[in-house]
Amino acid sequence: MKKKNPTLSDFNGATVWSYTRVSTKEQFVNNGSIETQVKRIKSFAKDHGLIITEEFDAEYESSKRINTQNTLRELIDRLKKTSVNKRPKIILIWSPSRFGRAGSEHIQLFVKLRKEFNVLLYSVSTEHNTFNERAENEFSTQLLYAQKENFNRQDTIIPGLINALNNGKSFGRSPRGYDHYGPRVSDPTKVQAYQEIKLNEEGKLLKEAFKMKIYKSYNDKEIIAWLKTKGINISYSSISSMWRTEFYSGKVNNSLLEGNYVKGNWEPIITRKEFIELQKILEGKSLKTAIHLEGKKETPLAPKFVICHECQVNMTSYLNKKKNLFYYKCTKCNKTLNANSTEKTLNKGLHEAFLEKLDNFQLSDELLKLFSEQLKRILNDSMSNISESKRLLTTEINELKNILDKMEYKYAIGEISKDIFERQSKKVNESIIEKTKESENLPSKMSNHEKVLKYFLQIAENPSKFYTSLDYNKKRKFQTMLFPEGISYSIKKREYRTAKTNKLFELTNSFNESYNGKKQKTHHLKSDEFRLVPGAGVEPARFPTGV
Repeated sequence: MKKKNPTLSDFNGATVWSYTRVSTKEQFVNNGSIETQVKRIKSFAKDHGLIITEEFDAEYESSKRINTQNTLRELIDRLKKTSVNKRPKIILIWSPSRFGRAGSEHIQLFVKLRKEFNVLLYSVSTEHNTFNERAENEFSTQLLYAQKENFNRQDTIIPGLINALNNGKSFGRSPRGYDHYGPRVSDPTKVQAYQEIKLNEEGKLLKEAFKMKIYKSYNDKEIIAWLKTKGINISYSSISSMWRTEFYSGKVNNSLLEGNYVKGNWEPIITRKEFIELQKILEGKSLKTAIHLEGKKETPLAPKFVICHECQVNMTSYLNKKKNLFYYKCTKCNKTLNANSTEKTLNKGLHEAFLEKLDNFQLSDELLKLFSEQLKRILNDSMSNISESKRLLTTEINELKNILDKMEYKYAIGEISKDIFERQSKKVNESIIEKTKESENLPSKMSNHEKVLKYFLQIAENPSKFYTSLDYNKKRKFQTMLFPEGISYSIKKREYRTAKTNKLFELTNSFNESYNGKKQKTHHLKSDEFRLVPGAGVEPARFPTGV
């Protein structure tokens, strides 16, 4: 017959389970709360002849609601699946507040444990239990008191949190691209007297990635590949999530703000206007020329692209409203140039002059065929060189790994000290990582080169026509591809000057020069007559997609 008012001694030799919980990382790391609870509960069970068969440890779980206590719900599910004769008699907990702080919700739960499963609770630290009605009443009081403590904390802490948020502070972990500095950070190099969120080197590259997405029509695959060349690995799901993270636009996000917009105290990667436009692009609702941070559709030569040759300063475009004409202006010498040619202008506009500059790269039909054959040979040679480079890098990486293995063995048998091992193995590991990245960045498919060749020949047939057919964003992309460092214009001589050009187009000039030197001798040219070897190989061009 079941005893009406059992005591703990009545359960000697009984099977019990244990449940422990901490709600925050700080509580876990600083106080070792889980470890302390588990250790004392085990000691308590041993002293009182109780046999623990199942342990449930909840790390970083809030107990404001039962539905946030995943481990506790797991315990209940396990009880349901456990046969009656194998169920525990008691669940040992550290204290009522560790069981939960939801007041009536947890009261209903412990009543359910007794009535449906015949399982009782016992608090090791306070001796509160659910052995009888009087004990349940006191246990309920403790749970309600724990809930009241939560309410008091909310009344004190939440107004302070809201005030901090309204002042531009952010709580929780910042997204990649940012580092936390402050008095309590774990990294000693980032310890300082006050909290601060700073853009790091990775963040500067992510900033470029955002610009590529918004203004240059790059897709996620292209951006991921570009980031990889910079040493940043990011998955498709992560980059998709990144585009939608408002933190990057400088917005403080927290449910306590109830949807209000608050500007954060950190350097944003993009503006609020850019973030809104990016969301439209992602939803397919944006006209790609609807918004631009710099430049105008009517003057597609991008700012920081055209440089005043005499002053070496970027030129900017503007509209003369009185004349309704667009001009480019040097911000240093204040001289202006008309963007487009008109009947009244004495000199060609920058746009027409740029088209003429492009046509310098044009190849005749005869030369296109010859150049195509020559370029294929160069690409084949290039791939052979790349294969050899990959082989040498693989050999070097394997040798470094062997060195590391030998160092680990010597450390294991005590031939070298821990200090020497850590210092030297770090250098070897860094060399392995560096050479692995170098190997991964080498092209691996000839098909990529063939695609480059196809687009290049399409451009070389009529460069100005190709450029004119592009939309605004692709014109910008084409300019950067062709002249990666921009192009200078001499206001004094009214002409574009020589600029650093993509290697493929450098070959075009060399090819034309070779042809011009030979055409006086014969018109029956063969690709074997040209020796256009671009040194270390051809650098693939990036052509506007969708052509």
